[in-house]
Amino acid sequence: MCNDAGWLAVDINSLQHVTYKNIFGIGDVAALPTAKTGAAIRKQAPVVVDNLIKLINNQAASNRNYEGYSSCPLVTGYGKMVLAEFNYKNEFTPDPQLKQMLVTDSYKERWRLWLLKKFILPYLYWNKMLKGKM
Repeated sequence: MCNDAGWLAVDINSLQHVTYKNIFGIGDVAALPTAKTGAAIRKQAPVVVDNLIKLINNQAASNRNYEGYSSCPLVTGYGKMVLAEFNYKNEFTPDPQLKQMLVTDSYKERWRLWLLKKFILPYLYWNKMLKGKM
């Protein structure tokens, strides 16, 4: 089930196993050429859910919408942070949901981004993501 490096062998866009079509992988287990972050999983999970529903309904798992999004928070100083947001092509790929925090340029040092890392992301992780609410 794994590739030579020991990662679950999945298609990089559908997250479906390359041999066993009823198996999917996300996060730390998947052989994906991107950072293994919670932000990546947040973008991977909807693709897998959509594909699982399709399989349950005897359809092909045709959702290939995961393009490698990941986001790495980089604290640059007390009260300052930037987000390295990128896809498989290493292109800057800003998450539109950041606009809710009035952040349109996450590549610049921002106090709001530091607040995101310090307070909001831990809350979202423990109270939303782990419970499947995001």
